[in-house]
Amino acid sequence: MGLDIGSSTLKGVELKKKGDRLVVGRAAIAAMPSGAISDGALLDPPAVSDCIRRFCRDQKLRGSRVAVGLGGEDVFITRLKLERATGDALKASVRQETARLAPFLVEPTNFDFEVLDNFSDSQWIDALVVAAKPGRVERLHDLIKRAGKTPALVDSTACALVNAYAYNYEPQSTEIIGLLHLGASAMTVCIVRGSTPVLAKELSLARTQLNNEEWSLTDRIAVNLERVFELMDEVADEHPLEPRSSQIQRLLTSGGAAHARGLGEMLRNRIRLPFGELNPFHRIEFDGSNGLSRLVWDHAHCMPVAVGLALRGFEQL
Repeated sequence: MGLDIGSSTLKGVELKKKGDRLVVGRAAIAAMPSGAISDGALLDPPAVSDCIRRFCRDQKLRGSRVAVGLGGEDVFITRLKLERATGDALKASVRQETARLAPFLVEPTNFDFEVLDNFSDSQWIDALVVAAKPGRVERLHDLIKRAGKTPALVDSTACALVNAYAYNYEPQSTEIIGLLHLGASAMTVCIVRGSTPVLAKELSLARTQLNNEEWSLTDRIAVNLERVFELMDEVADEHPLEPRSSQIQRLLTSGGAAHARGLGEMLRNRIRLPFGELNPFHRIEFDGSNGLSRLVWDHAHCMPVAVGLALRGFEQL
Protein backbone atom coordinates (compact mmCIF):
# COMPACT_ATOMS: atom_id res chain seq x y z
CA MET A 1 0.00 0.00 0.00
CA GLY A 2 1.16 3.52 -0.83
CA LEU A 3 0.16 6.11 1.76
CA ASP A 4 0.37 9.84 1.00
CA ILE A 5 -0.04 11.81 4.25
CA GLY A 6 -0.88 15.41 3.38
CA SER A 7 -1.67 18.35 5.62
CA SER A 8 -5.33 18.35 4.53
CA THR A 9 -5.99 14.87 3.10
CA LEU A 10 -4.86 11.26 3.47
CA LYS A 11 -4.60 9.14 0.32
CA GLY A 12 -4.10 5.37 0.16
CA VAL A 13 -3.69 3.00 -2.80
CA GLU A 14 -3.31 -0.78 -2.71
CA LEU A 15 -1.79 -2.38 -5.81
CA LYS A 16 -1.51 -6.07 -6.64
CA LYS A 17 -0.24 -8.09 -9.55
CA LYS A 18 -2.51 -10.13 -11.83
CA GLY A 19 -0.42 -11.97 -14.40
CA ASP A 20 1.70 -9.30 -16.04
CA ARG A 21 -0.71 -6.50 -15.09
CA LEU A 22 -1.05 -4.25 -12.07
CA VAL A 23 -4.51 -3.65 -10.65
CA VAL A 24 -5.86 -1.42 -7.89
CA GLY A 25 -7.28 -3.51 -5.07
CA ARG A 26 -8.52 -0.49 -3.14
CA ALA A 27 -8.00 3.27 -3.25
CA ALA A 28 -9.37 5.88 -0.88
CA ILE A 29 -9.10 9.51 0.21
CA ALA A 30 -10.17 11.15 3.48
CA ALA A 31 -9.72 14.38 5.42
CA MET A 32 -6.88 14.76 7.91
CA PRO A 33 -7.48 16.02 11.47
CA SER A 34 -7.38 19.81 11.51
CA GLY A 35 -4.02 21.16 12.70
CA ALA A 36 -2.35 17.72 12.95
CA ILE A 37 0.06 18.65 10.15
CA SER A 38 1.00 22.23 9.30
CA ASP A 39 3.35 23.29 6.49
CA GLY A 40 4.56 19.69 6.32
CA ALA A 41 5.42 19.52 10.05
CA LEU A 42 3.91 16.68 12.09
CA LEU A 43 2.34 18.47 15.08
CA ASP A 44 0.09 15.74 16.51
CA PRO A 45 1.48 12.23 15.77
CA PRO A 46 -1.13 10.35 17.89
CA ALA A 47 -4.00 12.04 16.02
CA VAL A 48 -2.40 11.19 12.66
CA SER A 49 -1.81 7.55 13.66
CA ASP A 50 -5.42 7.22 14.84
CA CYS A 51 -6.59 8.78 11.57
CA ILE A 52 -4.54 6.29 9.52
CA ARG A 53 -5.86 3.35 11.59
CA ARG A 54 -9.51 4.42 11.12
CA PHE A 55 -8.91 5.24 7.45
CA CYS A 56 -7.54 1.76 6.71
CA ARG A 57 -10.33 0.08 8.69
CA ASP A 58 -13.21 2.10 7.24
CA GLN A 59 -11.90 1.97 3.66
CA LYS A 60 -10.97 -1.74 3.89
CA LEU A 61 -7.31 -1.06 3.04
CA ARG A 62 -5.91 -4.36 4.29
CA GLY A 63 -2.32 -4.22 3.02
CA SER A 64 -0.02 -4.58 6.02
CA ARG A 65 3.19 -3.32 4.37
CA VAL A 66 3.15 0.43 3.72
CA ALA A 67 5.29 2.73 1.59
CA VAL A 68 5.01 6.31 2.84
CA GLY A 69 6.12 9.62 1.35
CA LEU A 70 8.18 12.47 2.74
CA GLY A 71 8.35 15.91 1.16
CA GLY A 72 8.63 19.64 1.70
CA GLU A 73 11.49 21.07 3.74
CA ASP A 74 12.12 17.65 5.34
CA VAL A 75 13.76 16.45 2.13
CA PHE A 76 16.78 17.57 0.11
CA ILE A 77 16.96 16.35 -3.50
CA THR A 78 19.85 16.99 -5.85
CA ARG A 79 21.57 15.58 -8.88
CA LEU A 80 25.34 15.23 -8.74
CA LYS A 81 27.96 14.87 -11.45
CA LEU A 82 30.89 12.94 -9.97
CA GLU A 83 34.10 11.32 -11.10
CA ARG A 84 33.58 7.66 -11.86
CA ALA A 85 33.87 5.34 -8.86
CA THR A 86 32.22 2.18 -7.56
CA GLY A 87 31.20 0.57 -4.29
CA ASP A 88 32.19 2.24 -1.04
CA ALA A 89 34.28 4.87 -2.83
CA LEU A 90 31.24 6.03 -4.81
CA LYS A 91 29.02 6.07 -1.72
CA ALA A 92 31.60 8.09 0.22
CA SER A 93 31.94 10.58 -2.64
CA VAL A 94 28.15 11.01 -2.91
CA ARG A 95 27.77 11.46 0.84
CA GLN A 96 30.59 14.00 1.05
CA GLU A 97 29.15 16.12 -1.76
CA THR A 98 25.60 15.83 -0.39
CA ALA A 99 26.78 16.91 3.07
CA ARG A 100 28.40 19.97 1.48
CA LEU A 101 25.22 21.00 -0.36
CA ALA A 102 22.37 20.00 1.98
CA PRO A 103 20.86 22.63 4.29
CA PHE A 104 20.87 20.17 7.21
CA LEU A 105 23.06 17.43 8.70
CA VAL A 106 23.12 14.31 6.49
CA GLU A 107 23.18 11.06 8.46
CA PRO A 108 24.18 7.71 6.89
CA THR A 109 20.76 6.16 7.55
CA ASN A 110 18.79 9.06 6.08
CA PHE A 111 20.15 9.42 2.57
CA ASP A 112 20.13 7.30 -0.55
CA PHE A 113 21.13 7.69 -4.18
CA GLU A 114 20.80 6.08 -7.58
CA VAL A 115 23.18 6.29 -10.53
CA LEU A 116 21.49 7.71 -13.66
CA ASP A 117 22.45 7.11 -17.31
CA ASN A 118 25.76 5.52 -16.35
CA PHE A 119 27.57 5.52 -19.70
CA SER A 120 30.60 3.26 -19.33
CA ASP A 121 32.79 5.30 -21.70
CA SER A 122 32.55 8.49 -19.61
CA GLN A 123 34.80 9.46 -16.71
CA TRP A 124 31.75 11.04 -15.03
CA ILE A 125 28.57 9.62 -13.59
CA ASP A 126 25.29 11.30 -12.63
CA ALA A 127 23.61 10.42 -9.34
CA LEU A 128 20.19 11.40 -8.03
CA VAL A 129 20.43 11.91 -4.26
CA VAL A 130 17.66 12.14 -1.67
CA ALA A 131 18.37 13.02 1.97
CA ALA A 132 15.95 13.51 4.86
CA LYS A 133 16.28 15.75 7.90
CA PRO A 134 17.53 13.86 10.98
CA GLY A 135 14.73 12.04 12.77
CA ARG A 136 12.11 12.46 10.04
CA VAL A 137 12.30 8.90 8.68
CA GLU A 138 12.19 7.44 12.20
CA ARG A 139 9.13 9.55 13.07
CA LEU A 140 7.29 8.23 10.03
CA HIS A 141 8.24 4.66 10.93
CA ASP A 142 6.83 5.16 14.43
CA LEU A 143 3.69 6.77 13.01
CA ILE A 144 2.96 3.81 10.73
CA LYS A 145 3.70 1.25 13.47
CA ARG A 146 1.30 3.03 15.85
CA ALA A 147 -1.36 2.73 13.17
CA GLY A 148 -0.90 -1.06 13.18
CA LYS A 149 0.96 -1.31 9.87
CA THR A 150 4.49 -2.30 8.86
CA PRO A 151 6.59 0.54 7.39
CA ALA A 152 8.17 -1.04 4.29
CA LEU A 153 9.98 2.07 3.03
CA VAL A 154 10.04 5.85 3.02
CA ASP A 155 10.44 7.58 -0.34
CA SER A 156 10.42 11.21 -1.40
CA THR A 157 7.28 12.76 -2.84
CA ALA A 158 9.25 13.73 -5.96
CA CYS A 159 10.48 10.19 -6.65
CA ALA A 160 6.99 8.78 -6.12
CA LEU A 161 5.59 11.32 -8.57
CA VAL A 162 8.15 10.29 -11.22
CA ASN A 163 7.34 6.60 -10.59
CA ALA A 164 3.63 7.21 -11.23
CA TYR A 165 4.34 9.18 -14.40
CA ALA A 166 6.92 6.77 -15.84
CA TYR A 167 4.81 3.65 -15.28
CA ASN A 168 1.57 5.13 -16.61
CA TYR A 169 2.89 7.06 -19.62
CA GLU A 170 5.91 4.98 -20.79
CA PRO A 171 7.65 8.10 -22.15
CA GLN A 172 10.15 8.10 -25.00
CA SER A 173 13.74 8.54 -23.81
CA THR A 174 14.01 12.00 -25.43
CA GLU A 175 10.68 13.37 -24.11
CA ILE A 176 11.11 16.24 -21.64
CA ILE A 177 8.11 16.77 -19.36
CA GLY A 178 7.48 18.92 -16.29
CA LEU A 179 5.53 17.34 -13.42
CA LEU A 180 3.82 19.85 -11.15
CA HIS A 181 2.26 18.46 -7.94
CA LEU A 182 0.42 21.11 -5.92
CA GLY A 183 -0.42 20.39 -2.30
CA ALA A 184 -2.04 22.51 0.38
CA SER A 185 1.24 24.05 1.59
CA ALA A 186 3.97 22.94 -0.83
CA MET A 187 4.58 22.12 -4.47
CA THR A 188 6.81 19.49 -6.03
CA VAL A 189 8.38 20.18 -9.43
CA CYS A 190 10.11 17.41 -11.38
CA ILE A 191 11.64 17.84 -14.82
CA VAL A 192 11.87 14.41 -16.40
CA ARG A 193 13.71 13.30 -19.54
CA GLY A 194 12.20 9.97 -20.51
CA SER A 195 11.76 8.38 -17.08
CA THR A 196 14.92 9.95 -15.60
CA PRO A 197 14.61 12.98 -13.30
CA VAL A 198 16.68 15.90 -14.58
CA LEU A 199 15.71 18.23 -11.73
CA ALA A 200 13.46 17.82 -8.68
CA LYS A 201 12.50 20.54 -6.23
CA GLU A 202 10.24 20.70 -3.15
CA LEU A 203 9.05 24.31 -2.75
CA SER A 204 6.91 26.11 -0.19
CA LEU A 205 3.58 27.70 -1.08
CA ALA A 206 3.53 29.79 2.10
CA ARG A 207 1.75 33.12 1.81
CA THR A 208 4.04 35.86 0.47
CA GLN A 209 3.72 39.63 0.45
CA LEU A 210 5.28 42.10 -1.98
CA ASN A 211 4.88 45.86 -1.46
CA ASN A 212 2.26 45.11 1.24
CA GLU A 213 0.22 43.13 -1.27
CA GLU A 214 -0.34 39.43 -0.69
CA TRP A 215 0.50 37.23 -3.66
CA SER A 216 -2.21 34.94 -4.93
CA LEU A 217 -1.67 31.18 -4.95
CA THR A 218 -1.18 31.21 -8.72
CA ASP A 219 1.43 33.99 -8.41
CA ARG A 220 3.36 31.89 -5.89
CA ILE A 221 3.19 28.85 -8.17
CA ALA A 222 4.34 30.90 -11.17
CA VAL A 223 7.32 32.42 -9.32
CA ASN A 224 8.45 29.00 -8.10
CA LEU A 225 8.15 27.54 -11.61
CA GLU A 226 10.11 30.42 -13.11
CA ARG A 227 12.89 29.88 -10.55
CA VAL A 228 13.07 26.18 -11.44
CA PHE A 229 13.32 27.05 -15.14
CA GLU A 230 16.11 29.57 -14.39
CA LEU A 231 17.96 26.85 -12.46
CA MET A 232 17.58 24.47 -15.41
CA ASP A 233 19.15 27.04 -17.72
CA GLU A 234 22.02 27.70 -15.28
CA VAL A 235 22.80 23.96 -15.20
CA ALA A 236 22.62 23.79 -19.01
CA ASP A 237 25.05 26.73 -19.28
CA GLU A 238 27.62 24.69 -17.32
CA HIS A 239 26.73 21.31 -18.87
CA PRO A 240 25.61 21.74 -22.50
CA LEU A 241 24.17 18.20 -22.71
CA GLU A 242 21.57 19.03 -20.04
CA PRO A 243 18.17 20.26 -21.29
CA ARG A 244 17.09 23.89 -21.17
CA SER A 245 13.70 25.11 -19.98
CA SER A 246 12.78 25.93 -23.60
CA GLN A 247 12.92 22.20 -24.37
CA ILE A 248 10.12 21.27 -21.94
CA GLN A 249 7.31 19.94 -24.11
CA ARG A 250 4.43 20.14 -21.63
CA LEU A 251 3.42 20.20 -17.98
CA LEU A 252 1.38 17.54 -16.21
CA THR A 253 -0.39 18.83 -13.09
CA SER A 254 -1.65 16.96 -10.04
CA GLY A 255 -2.43 17.48 -6.35
CA GLY A 256 -5.27 19.07 -4.44
CA ALA A 257 -4.50 22.58 -5.75
CA ALA A 258 -4.31 21.45 -9.38
CA HIS A 259 -7.90 22.70 -9.79
CA ALA A 260 -7.16 26.08 -8.19
CA ARG A 261 -8.98 29.00 -9.76
CA GLY A 262 -6.82 30.79 -12.32
CA LEU A 263 -4.15 28.08 -12.57
CA GLY A 264 -4.92 27.17 -16.19
CA GLU A 265 -4.98 30.82 -17.24
CA MET A 266 -1.64 31.45 -15.52
CA LEU A 267 0.00 28.41 -17.17
CA ARG A 268 -1.29 29.51 -20.58
CA ASN A 269 -0.44 33.22 -20.34
CA ARG A 270 2.60 33.40 -18.07
CA ILE A 271 4.36 30.03 -18.27
CA ARG A 272 3.26 29.47 -21.88
CA LEU A 273 3.51 25.71 -21.95
CA PRO A 274 0.91 23.13 -22.99
CA PHE A 275 -0.48 21.40 -19.92
CA GLY A 276 -2.80 18.60 -18.87
CA GLU A 277 -3.67 16.57 -15.80
CA LEU A 278 -1.58 13.59 -14.71
CA ASN A 279 -3.76 10.46 -14.61
CA PRO A 280 -2.21 8.08 -12.04
CA PHE A 281 -4.46 5.21 -13.21
CA HIS A 282 -3.78 5.58 -16.93
CA ARG A 283 -2.25 2.09 -17.25
CA ILE A 284 -3.54 0.52 -14.05
CA GLU A 285 -6.76 -1.47 -14.01
CA PHE A 286 -9.27 -1.94 -11.20
CA ASP A 287 -10.15 -5.11 -9.36
CA GLY A 288 -13.93 -5.17 -9.43
CA SER A 289 -16.44 -2.40 -8.91
CA ASN A 290 -15.36 -1.57 -5.34
CA GLY A 291 -11.77 -0.66 -6.18
CA LEU A 292 -12.48 3.02 -6.71
CA SER A 293 -15.23 5.12 -5.16
CA ARG A 294 -16.84 8.14 -6.82
CA LEU A 295 -14.93 10.33 -4.33
CA VAL A 296 -11.61 8.93 -5.58
CA TRP A 297 -12.67 9.29 -9.23
CA ASP A 298 -13.47 12.93 -8.57
CA HIS A 299 -10.09 13.40 -6.86
CA ALA A 300 -7.87 11.14 -8.98
CA HIS A 301 -5.59 14.15 -9.53
CA CYS A 302 -4.73 13.93 -5.80
CA MET A 303 -3.57 10.27 -5.98
CA PRO A 304 -0.30 10.06 -8.01
CA VAL A 305 2.05 10.16 -5.01
CA ALA A 306 0.18 7.30 -3.32
CA VAL A 307 0.27 5.34 -6.60
CA GLY A 308 3.98 6.04 -7.08
CA LEU A 309 4.71 4.86 -3.54
CA ALA A 310 2.74 1.64 -4.03
CA LEU A 311 4.64 1.01 -7.29
CA ARG A 312 7.85 0.63 -5.26
CA GLY A 313 6.62 -2.89 -4.40
CA PHE A 314 6.69 -3.83 -8.10
CA GLU A 315 10.00 -2.39 -9.27
CA GLN A 316 10.59 -5.33 -11.62
CA LEU A 317 7.80 -3.82 -13.77
